[in-house]
Amino acid sequence: SAASRILNAHPNLGVTFDVTSICRKDSLEVADNDRGLLFIAITKIMAKMSPSSPPTRIVVTHGTDTMVETAQFIQKGLKDGLKENSAVVAFTGATKPERFIDSDAAFNVGLAVGATSACSPGSVVICMNGNVIPVEKCVREETSGLFRWR
Repeated sequence: SAASRILNAHPNLGVTFDVTSICRKDSLEVADNDRGLLFIAITKIMAKMSPSSPPTRIVVTHGTDTMVETAQFIQKGLKDGLKENSAVVAFTGATKPERFIDSDAAFNVGLAVGATSACSPGSVVICMNGNVIPVEKCVREETSGLFRWR
């Protein structure tokens, strides 16, 4: 995956990681059942962590067209859940595919990894265009495609 290639290219990262593929679709084709599978994967990761562990750090790579909607779905599911949300979930993507020389994918993945160590447990954030924005305050401008504060 693009995330694996980006992270493996930096051997002195200072974090360990696992990459799990949930669905490989154009984000315009992502439906609530796909979001449900992502939610299940996130809660399984959280369940493996002990209460004394530092917050669980989760980065989700996602197409930009429906990233905000998926992040909102995950945030709602975590808030409605019975257990405390001890995770930081950072969503990111790219305006150009990772294999393009002028892609922003590596920059955005790095931003998301950093955000997971700086944001408070329970945060669900969008990490794009050099910004870390809480999902409830994030919008994507249709004309430019940029993510900004609401």
